[in-house]
Amino acid sequence: MLDKSRPIPLYYQVKESLLEKIKSRQFKVGDLIPSEAELQEQYKVSRITIRRAIQELVQEGHLYTRQGRGTFVSRPKVSQELNLITSWAETMEEMGMHPETRKIEYFEEPAPVDIARLLNIPIGDKVYKIVRLRYADGEPTCLMTNYLSPAVVPGFIEKGIKGESLYETLEKHYNVVLSRAEETVEARAAKASEAQLLNIKRGAPLLYATRVTYDITDRPVEVVISISRGDRYSYRIKLSGRKKTI
Repeated sequence: MLDKSRPIPLYYQVKESLLEKIKSRQFKVGDLIPSEAELQEQYKVSRITIRRAIQELVQEGHLYTRQGRGTFVSRPKVSQELNLITSWAETMEEMGMHPETRKIEYFEEPAPVDIARLLNIPIGDKVYKIVRLRYADGEPTCLMTNYLSPAVVPGFIEKGIKGESLYETLEKHYNVVLSRAEETVEARAAKASEAQLLNIKRGAPLLYATRVTYDITDRPVEVVISISRGDRYSYRIKLSGRKKTI
């Protein structure tokens, strides 16, 4: 129960209580949580207090609402650590989720200016382009476009990706040893075509990430553009130390 003597706002105590029930799986993914009236009776607080607690849990992605149906428990976000080079499929598996690709297209085309610059190849040189729609536990989560230089992976169009992980294919079938990566992440709103593929509303938040991955000779191996649902994906960064100011 809530402790009204504590200097912590009641809505926040309600929020933490509900969150603990979600984390302990008392409320499971997809469950309909009690109504505002039921929670008001349970916690002995005002309807406004309950509503604010629920609104914050919705904003943080722990709950979602359906008009006329109620409030439900969301799937947990996928969280990727940025201090490790991992493929999307590997990240899903580490989270205990099942990765799947339901749409994949291969192209060979002249490198766009920005891609040629990132791969350090002449503008107009051919690149392999792979477009994939990635699912996590049966839900569309990420639209991914990879660019590879034929000099690094000759015959890739014919051979394709073995399994779900491109990085595993590069390591096992092309003897590519990945050494480091540089990734830029931006927030933006979903276009109509992206929204349709990812089963979200147009204008919904997306995480737009561009990564350049290098091998042990510091040669750019690939450029990947990942467009991920903001309600299903997050990035986690480990920070340590402080810059010396003296």
